Amino acid sequence: MATALPNHDEIADVFVRLGALYPPSELHGFFVGQLVVGERIDESRLREQAAQLLDIEAIADQDWAELMRLYQVTVEQLNADIGALTLFLPEEDIDLDQRVSAVGSWCQGFLTGFAMAGKEREKNQGAQNYSDAVGEILTDVAAISQAGLESEQTNEAEKQYNELVKYLEMAAVSVFVECCTQSRRPGEHAAPKQLH
Repeated sequence: MATALPNHDEIADVFVRLGALYPPSELHGFFVGQLVVGERIDESRLREQAAQLLDIEAIADQDWAELMRLYQVTVEQLNADIGALTLFLPEEDIDLDQRVSAVGSWCQGFLTGFAMAGKEREKNQGAQNYSDAVGEILTDVAAISQAGLESEQTNEAEKQYNELVKYLEMAAVSVFVECCTQSRRPGEHAAPKQLH
């Protein structure tokens, strides 16, 4: 069983210290987008990219340690059983409209991370051909990043929100499985294990 993600409020506190204008969900989406492509980058470059994404000059060592913990748990979840990946979103007691906004930010981060890692992979391995299924997932993620749900906090809106989150979790794993199966080299991360 994969480790749970860090506490959302603790990471949000890091973002406040950093003066980041973007929510923690966007950084997590960025990490997932980078990881699903299967192209790994070194920590110093990842740190630079995270600072660039958050529109800040630099990330202090103590703050980076917290963000790296989020990254490392994300790696662990992607490499665990299918279904282990959890989106890094505000807790259920936060207003639905804020959680929906965080999902949109997660999607933006995912698309940015996927594009950056995809360019790196193309530079290292040549042009990449993704399946129609991956193309459809990326189209869905782009649409979700712009969409909203009912603004009223009803049971139906909560249900739609939960279904959307589950879809994104499985979609990210599906992209990861395809991309890592295509590009895996000895010693690299394997695709997640199927649950029986």
